[in-house]
Amino acid sequence: MNRSSRSSNVVAGLVLVATGAVFAQSPTRAVPKEFSHVRSLGRAVAEFKDDRIQVVAAYYYSQANHDFPWLLIELGALGQRATKINREQIELVTPNGRVVGLATQARWGEDSTRNALLLQRAQTSRHPVASYFKADNGRTHLRFFTQPPRFGTVRNEVDLAPNELGLGDLLFASPTRFWDKGTYALIIRFDGAEAVTPIELR
Repeated sequence: MNRSSRSSNVVAGLVLVATGAVFAQSPTRAVPKEFSHVRSLGRAVAEFKDDRIQVVAAYYYSQANHDFPWLLIELGALGQRATKINREQIELVTPNGRVVGLATQARWGEDSTRNALLLQRAQTSRHPVASYFKADNGRTHLRFFTQPPRFGTVRNEVDLAPNELGLGDLLFASPTRFWDKGTYALIIRFDGAEAVTPIELR
């Protein structure tokens, strides 16, 4: 074997190792065939509710507009007792089982042209998520992202008091630059439990 062939094999081996490492580190999870404690509140609104937490996810704009890197989900969450929600505990499972974490503020800020357009176009499709809750202890904003992208204060977690309503946008960046049609699963983890709602993209 000549030096050129050996070099090619080494490079190929490194590529395979690197690719394998990426796949090994990419978490996977199946989208549930049935969603427990979930009901549909509209064409693009899903509610999870058990004896600990109520979560409502609305995605009217993104349901039909997902040939785009960004996916927008409007979220409301209310716990029966004090509840902490951290941005790192929010994930979206794709139809093929890939787990996509909530985008970082840095990633959101890097794509200012696209995300400004997203927020502008989605404005007419905004949904009154708060109307599904009976919040006896006021409301707070989740503030996982700033709008516009480069101004304001970001919080990585929110501490909700009992019966305090948390409202805010969730933004996910597609690893493939667009989102396939199909059923996704939105996962909100909190205090050792999780709320899972379906997201149907058409």
